[in-house]
Parts: sequence; C-alpha cells; structure tokens
Amino acid sequence: MSKQYPKRSVNGDAGEYLAAFLLTRALNWPCRLQSVDLGVDAEIEVCDEQNCATGNVVKVQVKSFETLPSANKHDVYVDSSDISYWQRFSVPTIVVCVDLKSRRIYWKPISATEAYASGGASKKVTFDLLQDELTATSKPRIAALSSPDQFKDLDDLVSQAVEIHNRVTSSAALAISEDELIVIQRESDAFDSIISRIEEIRRHYPWRMSPFTGNAIDRIKSGMFRHLNDAEVSWRNGVNGM
Repeated sequence: MSKQYPKRSVNGDAGEYLAAFLLTRALNWPCRLQSVDLGVDAEIEVCDEQNCATGNVVKVQVKSFETLPSANKHDVYVDSSDISYWQRFSVPTIVVCVDLKSRRIYWKPISATEAYASGGASKKVTFDLLQDELTATSKPRIAALSSPDQFKDLDDLVSQAVEIHNRVTSSAALAISEDELIVIQRESDAFDSIISRIEEIRRHYPWRMSPFTGNAIDRIKSGMFRHLNDAEVSWRNGVNGM
C-alpha cells in the first residue's frame, strides 16, 4: 500500500517554501528552512546595507492556510508552550501567516512581555492584514528586532558600571563616616540602575555580550556588593563604639 501525502502536509510544506521564497525576495537576506522543527521553521540572517552578514538572526514560525476568509484580520492560534518557548529565546522570533491562495504572507514579532489572550492550551496571535503584510518596507523593522535601539549602548553602560565600581572601591571601607556611607550608597544605587539595564540585554539578547564581558560584569557586581556591605558594617561598628 502506497503512503499518502496528506493535505495538511501539502499546505504546511507549501507554506514554508513560499514563506522562505518571499522572505528572501523581499528582504534580500538568506532564509534557511530548519531540518528539525523545535518550535521554529526557519531562520533569517540579517544583512547590512552592503548585503554583508551582521551575525544577527531572526527565527521564523510559519502558519499556512489555504485561504484567509477576511480581508482585514486573521487570528492564528499557537500552542501556549510555543509562545513560552519563543519568549525565552535568546534571539527574536516572528510568526508568519501564509495565504496560499493569494500567495501573500504576513508577519508579527513575538514579544517577551506581551500576554497573548486565549484560553486553554493555545494562544492567539492577531494579524492586521492591512498593516502586517511582508513587503520591502518590512526590512528595517525586522532588522531592528535583532538590534533594538535601546540595546545599542551596551559598551557605554559597561564603561559607566566599571567607572563607578573603580571609583567606589578605590578606597578601603574602614572607619566610614555617615556622609561617606551616604555617598557610597548613592553610587551603589546608580551602579544597580546601570546593571539592571545590562542584565536586560544579557537576558533577552545574550549573544550581544561576550563571555569575557559577562564575567567582568559578574566580578564588579560582587565587588560593589562586598564594598557596600563592608562600608555599612564599618559605619555601624563606629556608631556602636566597636
């Protein structure tokens, strides 16, 4: 008995091939279909204006439909586990909705913070078919997913954190006066604010921080904690006459 190629597989495969073709055509970037599907179907490699690879990638999950019944919007339901998986990804992910009849595709980024409304084991991703169609104008928005503007100042943030650490820890935390402790606490608060921004980058875009820089950040965090703790102990001992 011959094996059947079911309609669902036909639409799924056709949608992935069409999505890869249109993504490559519209963006002029390579789009590679994944041989093993663990929540993503393809990967886009972002290139710069000279079409040189940047090393940044965007993951793609494809949802294919024979036709879309509405001309305005379409809801795609995906497993809750997939949404959680994409939100934890160290690289950005987009869901692509494929209309096989019109041969058009639509895309939406998966946010790490958005709650996708729906009950049960599935979540809903809503596509605006007038705004979310993939065109050449989508290129800068997709590129920005892998390199958000608020994360481009990583080097400056690291330099600021190191500067505060070196300034604060340059003097021994001994016989600290109340005024000196207040200064150290104020510096520590500024340091913590900078570190929280660095940690956000490391959490959502870990490839932007080298292991060397990550280790250096961990060291100065420990150094600042110890110095503040020593300063507070020294001040309390001085107040208590110890």
